[in-house]
Amino acid sequence: MSDIETALESDSEQDMREAFEQQVEELFENEELYRKDYSDVKIGLETEYPAVDNDSSPIPTELRDQVIEGLDFADVEVGSSQVEVRTDPMKPSSLSELQKEMRLIEADLHDEASVRDVDVLRSGTHPFVGLDSIPKSNGDKYQKVPGFHDEHRNGHVQEEFGVRETIDPRNADLAAVINSTQTNIEARDFDDAVEKANYTYMISPFLSAISGNARFLDGKDTGVADSRMPIWEKSHDIRTEEQLGEKPVEAGKLESYYEDLNDYFERVKEQPFILETEEAAMDIGIGTFWKDSRIKFKEEPENDRYDAIVESRVVSTQPTLEEEIAMHGFFVGRLVYAQEENEDSMDIEKVNRNRYTAMHNGLDEKLYDTEGVQRKAVEVLDEELGKAEQGLEYAGIDSDGFMDLLYDRLEEGVPADQMAEGFNNAREKGMDRKEAMRYGLENQVS
Repeated sequence: MSDIETALESDSEQDMREAFEQQVEELFENEELYRKDYSDVKIGLETEYPAVDNDSSPIPTELRDQVIEGLDFADVEVGSSQVEVRTDPMKPSSLSELQKEMRLIEADLHDEASVRDVDVLRSGTHPFVGLDSIPKSNGDKYQKVPGFHDEHRNGHVQEEFGVRETIDPRNADLAAVINSTQTNIEARDFDDAVEKANYTYMISPFLSAISGNARFLDGKDTGVADSRMPIWEKSHDIRTEEQLGEKPVEAGKLESYYEDLNDYFERVKEQPFILETEEAAMDIGIGTFWKDSRIKFKEEPENDRYDAIVESRVVSTQPTLEEEIAMHGFFVGRLVYAQEENEDSMDIEKVNRNRYTAMHNGLDEKLYDTEGVQRKAVEVLDEELGKAEQGLEYAGIDSDGFMDLLYDRLEEGVPADQMAEGFNNAREKGMDRKEAMRYGLENQVS
């Protein structure tokens, strides 16, 4: 038996699985509480940001904690200089409503940061963090989980990642230097949650292709449009020799759509729990189920609130709030369109090919459309944006012109391309890497 197999058969892992199964059983017993008697689109947003000091160096944990102290919408993340914010669930009638809510949140965050000489950035990676020693937040979750994956990573992960410059992806602490923006959408019932999660996975490559903003790591230009999930897959690959080629890595990829909610929970249960808090087994299991789409559950009996929520996880933090709202609109509209039109599911192998191409190459290669035909990415995305606009109309959400920002990208490229242009031009002019990186970030929003 391999080390990882032995670890998964430990008493603590078995106890956590048993607790998880019991909590799943209780969830199904209360299924009726999760049914909604309305069909409005109800969503919440989450965004992660890297924070730096005046020298563009990552700030220490203590300073980060001072910034978010008193902000009830903010929380810590894996990285000691990462900040996460979230909105309350909303039933928006326009994308401008989402923008207004996030703008208020960001204003408060920036106020708290600025008085401490901290700059909160918008980037899918924290490009100023050296990968030789990545600072992490305190707490078992942020210490034990990466440590477990480092200990049990298989020996087949290559030591270089990147096509222009390379980094070593064999470090689970890399999760501390990547930042995403997530869309959470409420499901009407358990069946609707599964349908939403499957459609979310199907359309995720389209989101990735037009949103790439995670190209730079360790001060280097990897040349990969959106490196977040590819490096997470490599850094957290704990498959045994027998599982290689048969089982997907823990992060990101699905080999098949979810059959039903039981199937979803079985997949969650297969992953290591690592942490030993039985009363939170379900939350822990789902929290470390790092697929591109996942289903979460919010239970607040004191507020008579029971929600099944589908989370889209593939979009990196965008250069501006406006572009980020556009991406949330793309996801919501495209998902609504898929459900309203009762679209057939794309062949999962084509979805996964799209996924790889989108993350690595952005808009520069061909993608499969929903009919299974491979065409230029910009042509496919032009159609997908049109479907998203129609979906927003179905949902009664005014797009307010935000989607035009994404149509512009079909000609101008993804944010990663714009940052790379600024960075490499600055390097040619003699700037050091840190200066050039800052110049590249500024070039994205000029």
